[in-house]
Amino acid sequence: MSKEYEPELGQMLFGQPSQELECPDYIDAALEFLATLFDNKRLSDENPFRNTGWEWSNEIFEVKAYSWNEDIEQKYNFKYRDIEVSWYKYLGRGNSINREVSKQECWVMLKNCVESII
Repeated sequence: MSKEYEPELGQMLFGQPSQELECPDYIDAALEFLATLFDNKRLSDENPFRNTGWEWSNEIFEVKAYSWNEDIEQKYNFKYRDIEVSWYKYLGRGNSINREVSKQECWVMLKNCVESII
């Protein structure tokens, strides 16, 4: 069971949105695996999982890097169906998630995301 997320100082000071729950390690690992595919496959000019300002999406999932534009409300950085994950500036820093996700559901999410970009 995930515990309530406590934003880090930068998120609190600069208003970067966060989700309700702390992100489990297996979600972090799944997203880092996807980020590595972007690094290795060059799916976009820049990796949206990193602090690049880039966005990428297909019919299965979307990824939006940290936005430096204060006029844009960024509700999440990663979205798959009704799963939303936020982080502060780059994946792995202040990761939070909007709801409980089981390991099995995470596996299905990862599988679907990987299949959609291969």
